[in-house]
Amino acid sequence: MKLLIALLISSATFGAFTEIRYDLSTHQEKQISVTKKKKVLIFLSPSCPCSQKQFDYINSLAKKFSNIEFIGFSSNKHISKKKALEYFDQFKINFPIFIDQDLKYANKMNALKTPHVFLLNDKEEVIYQGAVTNKRSPELSSKFYLNDVLTALQNKKELPYKESKALGCYIAR
Repeated sequence: MKLLIALLISSATFGAFTEIRYDLSTHQEKQISVTKKKKVLIFLSPSCPCSQKQFDYINSLAKKFSNIEFIGFSSNKHISKKKALEYFDQFKINFPIFIDQDLKYANKMNALKTPHVFLLNDKEEVIYQGAVTNKRSPELSSKFYLNDVLTALQNKKELPYKESKALGCYIAR
């Protein structure tokens, strides 16, 4: 998949995203509205190996929990939009990645590291924030925070975690 996000237009909240996806191989645009109510916001970085190690696992979660919108943010003021797009184009990421070079969304959410995850409920309140797993690589993990939280949410049970320590590289500010 060669789809990449180059522009983000949003309302004051995360509720009404409009994204424009660019296919670098055909140079065609497609505008898409992101409307699902529950959202997983994931802050990622082209310069962080910990982010890359999570791509396949996060893709599997996005597929498993298809009723929840997964949205990635590339938040790093030192990496150009072009470099970020070239980096993410190498991977088969099945959720949109927004370029947040001015750190608007990283600052709004107080995201510290990459990957750093925020689960928002229907009212756009953060109900979980932190790590995807307890290790930088899912293959080495013994706790799967995001999966466990999403499973509990899907089953209408109390969330086993409200917060965990985000692991990875600090977001360059």
